[in-house]
Amino acid sequence: MPKRAIYSDKVFKGSLPFAQATVAGGFMFVCCIGRDLSGKFAVGDVGVQTQQCLDNIRALIEEAGGTMTDIVKCTVYVTDRVHWQPMNDVYFRNFTNDPPHRVSCIVSGLGSPECLVEIDATAYLGPE
Repeated sequence: MPKRAIYSDKVFKGSLPFAQATVAGGFMFVCCIGRDLSGKFAVGDVGVQTQQCLDNIRALIEEAGGTMTDIVKCTVYVTDRVHWQPMNDVYFRNFTNDPPHRVSCIVSGLGSPECLVEIDATAYLGPE
């Protein structure tokens, strides 16, 4: 089954050789953190970071021809229980109708000390 990498000039591209997202078999796999286009985090603000994660996911899904309503599953990682409600407030403002299935985890850390939230999403874009 062929796969294709998806990139967007609206999403920060780090130095590691990861695809920003991948499409295969009609599904899109994307995982984003709350870095803005310049690569900066809103330090200490999980709400802003959550919105940036979702904005980055949105940009990549739109680059592949989909929308946020195509997301069927998200896994959300937060670094502290105190971030739970602010993350949820922002998350559910972005999924007001028919939200995707979700798994949530509280973890001891993510790839950068400033990173408070990471969202992994799977979207179904239809047969290729």
